[in-house]
Amino acid sequence: MIRHTLRSLATLLFAALVGSIVVFVLVNMLGGDIVTVLLGKEAGPGDVQFMRDELGIDRPLVVQYLDWLRGVATGDLGTSYGMGYDIFDEIVRRLEPTLMITLGGLLVSIPLALLLGTYSATNAKKVRGGVIDVFSQVGVAIPAFWAGLLLVLVFAVRLGWLPTGGYVPLSEDPIETLRSIILPVMALSLGVTAVFTRYVRTAMIDVMNEDFMRAAMARGRTRRGAALFHGVRNASIPLVTVAALQFGQLIAGAVVVENVFVLPGIGRLIVTATLGREVVVVQSLALVIMLFILVLNFLVDIAYGFLDPRIRDKAESQ
Repeated sequence: MIRHTLRSLATLLFAALVGSIVVFVLVNMLGGDIVTVLLGKEAGPGDVQFMRDELGIDRPLVVQYLDWLRGVATGDLGTSYGMGYDIFDEIVRRLEPTLMITLGGLLVSIPLALLLGTYSATNAKKVRGGVIDVFSQVGVAIPAFWAGLLLVLVFAVRLGWLPTGGYVPLSEDPIETLRSIILPVMALSLGVTAVFTRYVRTAMIDVMNEDFMRAAMARGRTRRGAALFHGVRNASIPLVTVAALQFGQLIAGAVVVENVFVLPGIGRLIVTATLGREVVVVQSLALVIMLFILVLNFLVDIAYGFLDPRIRDKAESQ
């Protein structure tokens, strides 16, 4: 297991280094001039050159990358050119709403998908199983922003049960925090739940045909009981990997959902930084999101080794 962990850690570090290079190159290829935004189009050439020198954006890209990477390694992501805030502090300040809706989306999606996927698999040849399949198809097709707007219209505008937007910090009022994230979590988890349900259904159908499932039913368990007591654990193994991959999709969806519900999270910060041509902010945010996903995949890889001993044994034998 130690060799498997070290190999996964080495993969994580290498992927983080390559990802930082890709993020830096792509963001700097997007174009846009923060100096023009700060000084206006009427600024003279002398003022523009002076500002470029002050910000250090006239230096070679390799030098800028190494300075940025050195800052990332020490926790210094730089300072916003336009607004003047410390990027690291701003990310930490805005992290809570984003984590609340993304992790909330996973916590809602995984158990719901296990329930629906198992039910669909055990009723694969019946109408009620087909109904679940139809709903999962519809869930995949509905965009998060459209689902968010519909939820606001029904539960906030028509019924008045929940707020239309905004966010109350957890430290101020946990109950209001919960009320403020219910609709965003529902909008964000709809598509992910549909994807998870399809994976669980497919995995459960495969598991139901295994010898150990037939043996369980031969010992007196019903088909549904065998699925619940023996099949769910085995079907959960691929779901763990899919959940890690879908976390990136959740963060991408959070960018849209946060703007629909006016949440002061990472997603809104990305949008405002992009509109303001804040290259350093955008590339730092992209790197932080990438690191979140890589670390999560690393943890899932370790967990996968515990869940499936075959993977651990294979890694140890190599």
